[in-house]
Amino acid sequence: MNPATTRNQGAMARVALLASSVLSAALAGQEPFVDDAGRRVALPPSVERVFAAGAPAEVLLYTLAPQKLAGRNSVPTPAALAFIPPRFRDMVAIANLPDRDDPRYDAELLALGVDVYVDYGTVDADYVAALEAISGRTRIPGVILDGRLSEIPHVYQRLGVALGVPQRGAMLAAESQRLLDKYRGLLAAAPPRVYLACSQNATSPCFRDLSAGEAAELLGATNVAGSIEQAARRPLTIAEIRELAPDVIIAPTRDAAAAIRTDAAWRDVSAVAAGRVHAPPTLPFNWGSRPPSVNRLAGLIWLAYVLQGRPFDDAFFADVSAFFAAFYHTTPTPEQLDALVQEAR
Repeated sequence: MNPATTRNQGAMARVALLASSVLSAALAGQEPFVDDAGRRVALPPSVERVFAAGAPAEVLLYTLAPQKLAGRNSVPTPAALAFIPPRFRDMVAIANLPDRDDPRYDAELLALGVDVYVDYGTVDADYVAALEAISGRTRIPGVILDGRLSEIPHVYQRLGVALGVPQRGAMLAAESQRLLDKYRGLLAAAPPRVYLACSQNATSPCFRDLSAGEAAELLGATNVAGSIEQAARRPLTIAEIRELAPDVIIAPTRDAAAAIRTDAAWRDVSAVAAGRVHAPPTLPFNWGSRPPSVNRLAGLIWLAYVLQGRPFDDAFFADVSAFFAAFYHTTPTPEQLDALVQEAR
């Protein structure tokens, strides 16, 4: 049997098993919810309004159950609204997130009448303590979920059940698993050397073991900055970046990419000399790690092509269009998608 066929069949089997387990869990009515800090949280039998504790959680909840989002932490730009269905454009604007140590902002949260408070991203003692402080004061049950790229299917699987949308959770779990399986290790046979810039001046790198480095790591690229354990506790100089000899530089924004391309100090860095400086598309949410949420799945597709120096082809646009349809509730026109990726070059 063709190895690619075998891999595809294996992926489909995993997808089917995942969907089956989600629906079985929904029928079983799992209570209480065990979050990714191992906390057992009693949730209401019916969850109708959910609060996102920050941008990563907001993007996650928008993809899963936008009708249940109690409000937005950030207002979409007019350009972003073109990729958001009209029924989801007018949401309450949230002025302030609750604060771990300052109860003055609790009133805004309480006025929204939410059933569950969801945090998504890094799971550590500080974030858990903040969640418990806010939940303790407001009596709103709060859960924290692991934001790692590899955990996205598992998060959708469990959160879909908890929020009363198990079928949508199962679908998004399956689609995210398909993308992760398709692109995992794609570049490992001939790994390109990539420098991921995490600051606007591009001298602070995104390390391979942080959320901003996960997509390149999953693809099998070589992150020239290495891991955070090996890193100097300071920004790099441009001379040091030149010594790392990246084939490609991924900047955090278009402005940062333009500055690298035009600054004479960067001219001798190999990626700059080769004209391979890029920034991810930004609509309707950034395709990179700002925020580090499920939007990175679109970035994974984009990054796979950019790191190879490969032209965007029909397969690329098919995967991106399918991602938008499944996760963002809209199917862009080919012209819209082409404009998105060309603008980001």
